[in-house]
Amino acid sequence: MDDYIFFSKSNWHEEPRLRHQVAGLIRKFGGKIYFIQKPVFVWQSGVKSGVEQVENNLVLGRTRQLVHHQLRVFRMLAWLNALVEKKSIRTLVRKISTKNSIILNFNYDYFFLREIFPKNKIITIINDDFVAQSKLFSGRHAKKSLGETCLASDVVLTVSYPLMKQASEWCSPELFFPWADVEYTEPVRNAERNSVLLWAHIDNRVDFDLLRQSVSLRPDVVFYLVGPQAANVKDQVSQFELHPNVVIIPSAKLEELPMEKIFAAVIPYRNNVADIEAVTMSNKTLQLMSRGLPIVAHGMPSFYEHPAIVKANSVEGFVVGMDYFRQNFSVLQESIKSFVANNQPESRFEFLKNIVAKIEARI
Repeated sequence: MDDYIFFSKSNWHEEPRLRHQVAGLIRKFGGKIYFIQKPVFVWQSGVKSGVEQVENNLVLGRTRQLVHHQLRVFRMLAWLNALVEKKSIRTLVRKISTKNSIILNFNYDYFFLREIFPKNKIITIINDDFVAQSKLFSGRHAKKSLGETCLASDVVLTVSYPLMKQASEWCSPELFFPWADVEYTEPVRNAERNSVLLWAHIDNRVDFDLLRQSVSLRPDVVFYLVGPQAANVKDQVSQFELHPNVVIIPSAKLEELPMEKIFAAVIPYRNNVADIEAVTMSNKTLQLMSRGLPIVAHGMPSFYEHPAIVKANSVEGFVVGMDYFRQNFSVLQESIKSFVANNQPESRFEFLKNIVAKIEARI
């Protein structure tokens, strides 16, 4: 059984992201995970650092940092923070066996990992545009840290074409897409489908003006808005309660929704947002398609190309995409079924095993 040490800026018990999904994938096939969670600041009290056994194949850990990653705009700050983090990580890993552990790093600024793990295999997974997200100095400090982290890694994986292009400045990255959580389920036949589904964390990524216009332009379509709402958009979401063709549900699993009524999933994100434009396949893409749902995406020009995916950049394109899927829902099922079958957990785990084998072959 292989051991994997994850480094992340997420906590284990927060909303699942790719790092949680990769951990679940490895555990499913017998691997053991040491999941090092979001570091706390050195001055924070009442937050337990160290390691905690959660299950037989899952151990949680936490380290400490000196400066928030977006504030390390000067090289001296990055260097001082690295001193603190290296000391904290070394203290933590002395409590676990790390000799043959595979390092899976999700942090763009952990350029110092090779100093701590000189003989371990290090795989870095870039799943966000950290440079675009940086608020200061056009992200120059983030780009420098990202480059050094890529160079210190044995392999770099990215989840989109734009991120792959970005990382190509320093290495030869490979694509690593999300996968389906279940096998394809054939939708109910001959159902009267009149609804679309927005199933996501609803926050300021959503283009609410686009959504309002779409609701008005297609009054015969029911829009299900399902998911937790960020505090700063609750007022905008509440305005949709005035529309008779909108159903708002705070949170629900797909199995809890009237899937027999839905003919498409919609992702109405804003245009010209760099970190949104970096998305090629969102984590929910295959979860939705495994239930037979085609997808209308807005604001993501680099989204995956597939017959059951429409990429729109305007209201008109968005509603035309909805119309197309309403008319062709059944026709598209074979292509969706094939796509889901080729993106199951087994294929992703095999991909990771092959990556590790490639590293071993080079050593």
